[in-house]
Amino acid sequence: MSEKAESKIHFSQDKVNLFLALCAIIISAASFYATFLQANAAEKQVKAATWPWMQFVSGNANLEQRSQEITFTLKNSGAGPALVKYLKYTYDDKSYYSVYDLISACCFDIRAYETALQELQKKSPKVNFFKEFGWITTSFAQNALVPPGDSLNLLAFEKTKYNEKFWQVLDKKRFKVKVEVCYCSLLENCYISNGQGDTKEVAMCPAIVESKPIVKATPLETKKAAN
Repeated sequence: MSEKAESKIHFSQDKVNLFLALCAIIISAASFYATFLQANAAEKQVKAATWPWMQFVSGNANLEQRSQEITFTLKNSGAGPALVKYLKYTYDDKSYYSVYDLISACCFDIRAYETALQELQKKSPKVNFFKEFGWITTSFAQNALVPPGDSLNLLAFEKTKYNEKFWQVLDKKRFKVKVEVCYCSLLENCYISNGQGDTKEVAMCPAIVESKPIVKATPLETKKAAN
């Protein structure tokens, strides 16, 4: 009788030890899971605090100067800086990585336009042809760092009585221009956006192939058209 009782007690102690070991494993797993959730939440908070959101804006009026001016702007409406890897323009199913090539394809030869103004300026230095004809200012987005709340001015083309024909063509065609911008945050999280709110995260920005310059008119032809 005594041997059976001892065996029963010994068996019960083994069960208790096993139960305690299982509880320790469960507690450790729960603690690890809680730590994982905290780390994951902290990572999401940091990601949200450094998340850039790029918007492409096109307009035809400068309210500050009260003038008619076509502008292309890339604005960072997010919480963190954006490192722009590339900005691709699309017009008539063709892609361009330069605003010069885009305008030459859709509207007029911007390079010839600038060359014509430079030639006129050399012949008559006392006249500011750049101001009278409407100088075109551009900038490249590739590898540009845009702080949160800041903008990158891609194109500015003010309307004058001399460039009205070119200005109206660009003002009409700009609505057919689509963009794709790929940019990364400081944490190297990268995104591709259409500049209108449709954004998706990607592992990395794909490499781009630069488009070749487009020539549609000679400087003389552009000069005559401007007149």
